[in-house]
Amino acid sequence: MSTTTHQTMADRRTLHHPPAANHGGIAASIARTIGVWRTRIRDRQTFAALDRRDLHDLSLSRWEVERELAKPFWRG
Repeated sequence: MSTTTHQTMADRRTLHHPPAANHGGIAASIARTIGVWRTRIRDRQTFAALDRRDLHDLSLSRWEVERELAKPFWRG
């Protein structure tokens, strides 16, 4: 088997099966994204429970809170 053929076969394996390190990076990225989404959901639930006095203390209007609550969890 020639060196060129061997390198070509190795290149094909790399294209179809990326190194395991890439999988860890992807998994970490997915975990971070899910974490951000969960935080947004929790924060928006907290906003929904605030009364007028709490909103005043935070310098927020009910309209601002309603606008935030209307967003889907994947939007910041």
